[in-house]
Amino acid sequence: MQAPPPSRLPADVDGARLAPVLADLGLAPGDLARATGEHGGRDRGALLAALEGADPAGDGSLDALAALADEALAPDGLLLALLPREHNDRALARLRNGLWPRFHLVALYELTERTARRRTLQGSGELSATALSRGMLLVAHRREHVLSPAFTVAKFDQAAAGWNGTPGSPGYPHFRWMRRLVGRFGAAGADGRVLDFGCGAGWVGIEAALAHGSQALRLFDPSPEMVAIATANARAAGIDDVQGATGFGERPPFPAEGEAPFDLVLSSGVISFSPDPDAWLDGLSSTVAPGGVLVIGDLHRESRGFRRRRARRPLLPVRELNALTRDEVRAGLAERGFHHEACAAYQLTRPVPELMHLNEQRLAGALARPLLWANQAATAVDASLGSPGQAHFDSWVMRLRRGG
Repeated sequence: MQAPPPSRLPADVDGARLAPVLADLGLAPGDLARATGEHGGRDRGALLAALEGADPAGDGSLDALAALADEALAPDGLLLALLPREHNDRALARLRNGLWPRFHLVALYELTERTARRRTLQGSGELSATALSRGMLLVAHRREHVLSPAFTVAKFDQAAAGWNGTPGSPGYPHFRWMRRLVGRFGAAGADGRVLDFGCGAGWVGIEAALAHGSQALRLFDPSPEMVAIATANARAAGIDDVQGATGFGERPPFPAEGEAPFDLVLSSGVISFSPDPDAWLDGLSSTVAPGGVLVIGDLHRESRGFRRRRARRPLLPVRELNALTRDEVRAGLAERGFHHEACAAYQLTRPVPELMHLNEQRLAGALARPLLWANQAATAVDASLGSPGQAHFDSWVMRLRRGG
């Protein structure tokens, strides 16, 4: 049975009526194509469609809309889906899930005749206007765009200072504990050269180098700001031989030409940002010496907390949708000659993240130590049992060794 096409837009809904919203998105009315099947060619800045069915997330309308958008939009174009009435967050989350993985929802507008309230992950705001249509407007980019190199670099550069952690803040002890856990998960005696693969602020590689007595640390990240912060952090920690570079996991800048692969490679929270996990795993594998140790960790997409978020929150960071499970990554690395040695789950899911947010925003850190102790104890117990409780944790880490 062929999926129904997106509904035609009401005749009075056009770029002029939506001009305030389009301007807020950096678009002009002339950038807009209407999803009527005659959208005026390819490479449009935006495509506007109405979703009027009783269940757009289940009747095939979203698939038809995504296919039409693929034909009409430029690589960085925006898909705009107009809903004629308000929907609750659960219904909007279903629509978001229906567009994924081809498109990722980046903004919502709640429309009245005189205002448009914008919601994004960065916050909310209100636009004053006249002659808007009532309803809701969903705004989505292609998955490939929000995971593209240019988009990633801009996002990481902007967030670099915040991702370095703030000493003395309520959440800082937990921030450093997580990085110390991953950094010290490498096998004892791996005291050769260390590579932090997607370093962020550098703390995972720094912890590894200090724990294993290495004075040769290499690190890279897509963001020049991140690399600068990580290099400064490593030198401040007393690591003399540190070199940083910019690059992506699919084509890592280390090892440099003529340089041998590394004895210990660590990658924490990186693969969930990759648009092509297979190419990323190939790049990662190329950096590890035969017999070398690989420590890799990331989000657990199927934890109870993340499943709940996907069901209830329409706007989510793209990595929460794009992440792989521990078993998926382990299988991919086994195909590339890696042998699993150990794994652990950490960062308790529900209600610990919610309590941590409350602790930081309203309780001035009063619960910081108890929550940290709860996470540490739960992680230790799970690890001692062979880590059977992954569903109860939001993150995972594994240690593997590359075959000789």
